[in-house]
Amino acid sequence: MKRLIVTCLAVTFSAAVFGQAEDSDKKVNMGLAYQLGLNFMKPGTKRIEKDGAGVQNAFGLNINFNFNENIGFATGLEFDFESYKVAMVPAVGGNYYLYSDSKIIQESDLEDNNENMSKYKLYELTGRKYKTIYATIPTMLMFRTNALGDFRYYGKFGARTSFLVKSTKTDQGNIFNSDATGADIDDMILNPGSYTKTNSEMEGMKTPYGNDVSFIRCALGLAGGAQWNFTGNTMLFAELGFYYGLTPINVEGSGQKKTLFSRDPGSSASLTDGSSDYFGLKTTQMQFCLKIGILF
Repeated sequence: MKRLIVTCLAVTFSAAVFGQAEDSDKKVNMGLAYQLGLNFMKPGTKRIEKDGAGVQNAFGLNINFNFNENIGFATGLEFDFESYKVAMVPAVGGNYYLYSDSKIIQESDLEDNNENMSKYKLYELTGRKYKTIYATIPTMLMFRTNALGDFRYYGKFGARTSFLVKSTKTDQGNIFNSDATGADIDDMILNPGSYTKTNSEMEGMKTPYGNDVSFIRCALGLAGGAQWNFTGNTMLFAELGFYYGLTPINVEGSGQKKTLFSRDPGSSASLTDGSSDYFGLKTTQMQFCLKIGILF
């Protein structure tokens, strides 16, 4: 009986050592991960301000290349499903854009002739809600401790580079009575009681120059977490990360391609007295993330 117990203990110990050595010697670990994050926008212009926190849900493939016991490289392919909001900073007279059906009019469409404003309707913008999908490739150096029982602890430092797959926006603001056009804007500002204003959301509005969400996004960050080698080469992991955006998320037009403007009506309700100050959106982003996953 004693020999049997000793033999069983020896076999169990050898299997545990072999399993750990097998994990230590493995050069590549691959698996699936889910990431939940909070998005915090940082305005790049005084015309807008952040409006609460957005949400990130990310799914994808994670790959760890282990150069040796303690140093590796983490990458993969993840799909980020995100949302965030921006609010317009109140301006004298309000913030506006002109539109026709689902097309937002840019400054160059007016051809330096304010009379063209009579062709379009007017929308007073107070905020925007965005939903985006990105394909993201993380590229991060990974530093691990030696195995402490079934656990390893690690830190990562590097970049997350994302490519826009799809984006939609919903404008929040006010529309005016149906017979009002852009040519009435100065009268609306000077005599607001003469026009009916209704709170309304505008979905699916398009700009001539394309999307106002940048195609590429790059963030630099760090993360820390733990791996649990619960059987063979299979590991569960969890980590917390912080990522700081290096490139703008929103960039709206340049030159006369801008669509948003504030309006100084001047001393009268005549379009010739007033002036429009066109501006664009610009934001960067910070993210706090929790990632969990399994590696083989």
